[in-house]
This record gives sequence, structure tokens and C-alpha cells, in this order.
Amino acid sequence: MLDAGMAEFQAEMQAKPRPPRRASTRRNAEIDQSSAAGAAELGRRIVQFWANAGFDITVEVVHSGGPRQSPIFGVRSNLRNALPPQETRDGHG
Repeated sequence: MLDAGMAEFQAEMQAKPRPPRRASTRRNAEIDQSSAAGAAELGRRIVQFWANAGFDITVEVVHSGGPRQSPIFGVRSNLRNALPPQETRDGHG
């Protein structure tokens, strides 16, 4: 149960128009990210994202398993905890 102030705030927030979802979030579902080509496209998008933020990262497509008839591929990068490597003042990570 909400007090009067919180109920008013909730009503105000629900009345505000929500921005549409970005198209790029829907397009990710359109590529088969476990195929070699899909993993390469995912890697390209990751590199582009971080390049736009001013970071130079590396990615590679790797075989992750699956049967010979239907192999599964993944993307390996030099990201650590989902962030680009941090250089120290002497140029070492």
C-alpha cells in the first residue's frame, strides 16, 4: 500500500510517455550469434561500440563446442568484467 505522496508519484510516472525501444536492441535477435558468421558480426558490434567510446579492444571468433554437423561459435575478447583493459601510467595493464 502506497502513501498519498508515493501514489501521486507513481501515477505521474505512469502517465509520462515512454521512449520507444532502440531498434538495435531488437536487431540483436535477428542474427544467429552461435554461427561463425553471427559470432563475427557480434564481435564487430562489440569492437565498434568500444571504439565509439574511445577504446581499442580485440575480439576473436572461437569454436565453443557442439556437434560436428552443428558447431557453436563464441566471441572471445580482451574485456575484463565487461570493461576494456585499463592501462597503468607506465603503459602496462
